[in-house]
Amino acid sequence: MGTDMNLPAKQATLAFLLSQAFKKLFTPRMLVIEHSFGDGFFCHEAQWETITEEEVSALESQMRKWLNNKTPLRLEHLAKTKVIEEFYKSNSYSKLEIAKQWESDMIPIIRFGKYWDYRIEPMAVDKEQLKVFKLQKYDDGFLIRFPTLLNPDKLGTFRDHPKLFNIMEEHEQWGSILGVSTIRQLNKLIRNGEIKEMLWVAEGLHEKKISDIADELVAGFPGKRIICIAGPSSSGKTTFAKRLGIQLRVNGFRTHQLSMDDYFIDRKLIPVGPDGKQDFESIEALDVDLLSERLDDLLRGNSIPRREFNFKTGEGHDLEERIELGEWDFIVLEGIHGLNPVLSERFGSDRLQRIYVSAITQLNVDANHRISTSDNRLLRRLVRDHKFRGYTPEQTLERWPSVRLGEEKNIFPHQEQADFMFNTSLVYEFPVLARYARPLLKEVRNHSAVGQEAKRLELLLSFFEPLEEEAVPGISILREFIGKSEFDY
Repeated sequence: MGTDMNLPAKQATLAFLLSQAFKKLFTPRMLVIEHSFGDGFFCHEAQWETITEEEVSALESQMRKWLNNKTPLRLEHLAKTKVIEEFYKSNSYSKLEIAKQWESDMIPIIRFGKYWDYRIEPMAVDKEQLKVFKLQKYDDGFLIRFPTLLNPDKLGTFRDHPKLFNIMEEHEQWGSILGVSTIRQLNKLIRNGEIKEMLWVAEGLHEKKISDIADELVAGFPGKRIICIAGPSSSGKTTFAKRLGIQLRVNGFRTHQLSMDDYFIDRKLIPVGPDGKQDFESIEALDVDLLSERLDDLLRGNSIPRREFNFKTGEGHDLEERIELGEWDFIVLEGIHGLNPVLSERFGSDRLQRIYVSAITQLNVDANHRISTSDNRLLRRLVRDHKFRGYTPEQTLERWPSVRLGEEKNIFPHQEQADFMFNTSLVYEFPVLARYARPLLKEVRNHSAVGQEAKRLELLLSFFEPLEEEAVPGISILREFIGKSEFDY
């Protein structure tokens, strides 16, 4: 099974061509490339005016016409003063903000004939590499679909994710409540000293959503006493679980938290994947039999030993401490496989309530440049790895592609199994993370793909006005990554 780590560059170039095609065909209407969804990006008209099947077809035809003509895609540089002047003339205020924040006198651009835009990520200019894509009507907008990391040469069968889309629509509503959807709007609040109230509202939205989920979990009690929490790396699952526990306490219930990581089989027994390396993120690395047996014991009213996996020795063992359920107690089971149907079958889906947790970024650079949810999680992980796990930025960046592949195989295919979804992203977190991450990224001297990735992330963070961490509440999910949380981990 091949992978294509150049896929983001192809996606970025196709997004540029899509934006310009929309401009050519439908000005003065404006396109927003909103967020990743399934195997592509969800796009809509800026005022949510419905985009028709015919318009979607016309857009794809225009893009393919451009990809088949002789006009080249070029990577160039323009003077910062010129870029600012052009964006000012066209009333492109979100782009103007980014140009003004650029820290060099020359700004990299991509050009296609008379169309151009700045470059904030690698882009692919070989037209032959860009022809595998599809525009597909979806909701009031459409999707631009691409090959995936697991299938880099062709489009897969479309798999809808209606529950995930509902969460993404919810984050649109949150952005509206907060009055922030772009870096420009966020920077303005920071400069004007108005960020605190927005920050409190963002945290309040989290608290209200967690409270709502807790109320619904209680409604399923006592039949469904096992709460499975799953999500990709650096989603904030641990803090979410602790805050959910508080809201369940408010409802008169207690929780006993178990980590699936403590039920790994011994490292020497972990199976080898197709690449010849042990696959630590496969469900086969989990002792499902033992975990199922322990859960059955708990639900029968018996006590079980707390288990711990020693990551240094690569072996699991039972501790002297024992766990027993009280009359009003839930079991909270956290781990990447929490939504896997294998577990549902073993534990009994009628005893489970499943929660998918991810950091779905609420913020865009501008209408045509999204901020990747993957970048949000990578920056969280970069900071946490350095502060608490002793990893260098290079080590975190080097591991990230394999982490992403593991997520594509083991987590994302099962996200629609969730009964509830929670978005841990906070609209104000990038300016806080930037204080920690930018110096770390500047340290990376590697000239390979890792070094290029560090430069890309450092450039993205340079567009944000910095924000002091003191304003971040002690129980915020962001504290899991930057430290000084009021929770014990």
